[in-house]
Amino acid sequence: MNAALARTCTAAALTAFLVVGTGGVGTAFAEDTPSVSDTSSEVNADLDGNPIPQAPADTDVSVDQGGNSGNANHPMNPDGCPPDPGFRFYNVKSTFVNDPKKTVYGQSGITLSVSVAQGHTWTGTITYSAKLSESVLIASAEESISGSISYAKTTTVTLGGSWVVPKNQRDGWLALGSKGYSFNWERGSTNGGCKWIVSNHGTAKLPALSPYIAHS
Repeated sequence: MNAALARTCTAAALTAFLVVGTGGVGTAFAEDTPSVSDTSSEVNADLDGNPIPQAPADTDVSVDQGGNSGNANHPMNPDGCPPDPGFRFYNVKSTFVNDPKKTVYGQSGITLSVSVAQGHTWTGTITYSAKLSESVLIASAEESISGSISYAKTTTVTLGGSWVVPKNQRDGWLALGSKGYSFNWERGSTNGGCKWIVSNHGTAKLPALSPYIAHS
C-alpha cells in the first residue's frame, strides 16, 4: 500500500480494519483459511496492509451414505433394512457461506468495506418440502459431513476490512462468512424390500469453522 493511499483513509475507513485484540490478525481466521493467491498485490489486500483471503472455490465432498441400501444414519444390517427414518446427502460441496447482510458488491476499481461488531450472528439456509425439525437435519449433517457444521455462527471478535476490486475484474464482492457446506438432502426410510422411501427433501447451505472476511 502506498503512502498517498494511507493518508486518504478517513476515520470511518479506519473502522474497517481487522481488530483481534492482542492476538494478532491470524486468530480471526478459520484454522484452514484459504491462502491468498497474491499478497503482494495491492488490490488483494486490506487497506491497513493485512491480506484478505480470496473466497475458496467450491469443492466436492465425499459422504459415506452407509451402504447402497442404507442411509447415513441407518446402514444395512444382516437382519434386513432398518425402518427408522434417516437422511441421505447428495451434491455435497465445501463452499464459502456468506452473510447476505454483510456482503457488498462493486465494479472494477471500487473500494468495498465490511465492518462487523463482536457478537454479530448470521445463519445458513435450509429448504424443505414438508415440515421438518431443522435441528435433526443439522445433527445428521454433523455426523455424516462435518462435525463443525452449524445453523448459525457468531463473531467472537470485532473484525472488518476493505478491498479494491481489481482493474482487470469487471465486478466483485466482499463479505463476512466462513467455510461451510452446501448440499441436497433427503429424509426417508427403507421398507421391507429395502427400497428407500423419501418423505421430505430439500437443500441446505450451512456455515462451519470460524467466521472471517473474504472476497471474490
